[in-house]
Amino acid sequence: MPPNQAPDSAAPETKLDDLGAFVPFFIRSIANRLANATSRTYQRQFGVGLNEWSCLATLAIKDDISASRICEISGFDKAVISRSVGALESKGLIETRPVEDHNRRRLIRLTPAGRSLYLEIRKLALVREERLLEGLSAKDRSALVGYLEIMQRNATGLVQDAAADESPSHL
Repeated sequence: MPPNQAPDSAAPETKLDDLGAFVPFFIRSIANRLANATSRTYQRQFGVGLNEWSCLATLAIKDDISASRICEISGFDKAVISRSVGALESKGLIETRPVEDHNRRRLIRLTPAGRSLYLEIRKLALVREERLLEGLSAKDRSALVGYLEIMQRNATGLVQDAAADESPSHL
């Protein structure tokens, strides 16, 4: 069966009448609320938005990576990451260096100021995560992370399917 075709055993269309039970809508609604509140809070308290924070957090795990790799890890669009990298570099929070065998690619790393800011924001991020997960037991939290990992893999597959549908060989 083609990836974009619904299986015969699909839930009745009435499921879309209750958007709160339609998982993609529910996830998007949660993500929008989190992103808006987080970006405003981080911008006000630390001078960086959510996209810049995502770059800092990714670089805290792995230094000397390209903007393309940050996109792969975070799922953000290249233009978003490019703007964020530019803003972080102008603030002295990251530094870039060219890759020897590649005329356009640059490797990115945190500066000491960037690492310090990351650690400061990380404290607040963990407090906010705890508040988000209030009411869930440790077992529930573990299960939730497992489900989210499965959904992330499945979402990656949907992105790959969409890219294949757009490829010249498929048209």
